[in-house]
Amino acid sequence: MSRRQKLSRPIEQLLVVAAILAGFLAACVALRYLEHFHEQLMVPYHGMSMAGHAVRSFTEKIGDVLGDAPTLIALFLVSGGYDLPAYLSEQRRLLEDKRRREVLTLRTEKTAADMHLAVLQAQIEPHFLFNTLASVRSIILTEPERAVATVDALSDYLRSTLPRLRNAATMEMPTLGAQIDICKNYLELMKIRMGGRLRIQLDVPGEAAAATFPPLLLLPLVENAIKHGIEPKAGPAMVRIRAMLTDGTLTVTVEDDGLGLRGDMGSGLGLANVQAQLRNYFGESAFLNVATVTGGGVCSSITIPAGAA
Repeated sequence: MSRRQKLSRPIEQLLVVAAILAGFLAACVALRYLEHFHEQLMVPYHGMSMAGHAVRSFTEKIGDVLGDAPTLIALFLVSGGYDLPAYLSEQRRLLEDKRRREVLTLRTEKTAADMHLAVLQAQIEPHFLFNTLASVRSIILTEPERAVATVDALSDYLRSTLPRLRNAATMEMPTLGAQIDICKNYLELMKIRMGGRLRIQLDVPGEAAAATFPPLLLLPLVENAIKHGIEPKAGPAMVRIRAMLTDGTLTVTVEDDGLGLRGDMGSGLGLANVQAQLRNYFGESAFLNVATVTGGGVCSSITIPAGAA
């Protein structure tokens, strides 16, 4: 047995009004039939033929209609017109209740997303701090000046970026430019930590930088490039961040010339958090792609609907 489909609200209201009008018209037809039948019965007593009734003047017929107005109103009310205002009022109330429930649902979902974002931030911050502090520990005896410079750069980075991360769940959506600044500060810190062998390239047009972009999406990609590609590689290395707005989509790419994809890359906490955020913000409309670059290195790209963040 097939399940009956629920009618849309406009169609339901139209059918209700049509049913009331149909009942009213049926009552009018029945009334006219009774009046006509009564007139036929009363002809012998008034001495007027049926033909005489048919040729009454137009003004007399109008007078009959006006005279029947109370009867017609009564028929309309009895046919369902009396309940029509109450029905329409109830429909408005149900619609308002539905809208209130939808607003409440959206607020609940936003609260859940904000809590999830806070959890992701709490996971990413220690991940970054532990890596940097471990690096400082490894060089503090052999290269004290470089260790001091690394700590200073770390302090500057945390002072400028952590407030943005902690407020991300309650502030309006940041721009891509703000996220690029965070990544740039991080890369400058890594450059000091790696003895200056890291080269940084940024190719982000102003239009793309001004676009809204969710927080905590780019930094994990940059961290992956450093951890899996650049740090294990000997000699000079490069990390490039590019952004492009085309056909209603914003694509941001993080590319390195490191050692390329290996078995442990792509399964870490950082990329898992990025994928989770993309699902929370955009559903199936956003993509994360990680691929090997010809000649060595990895290219990670995020594509989201422009202006949808």
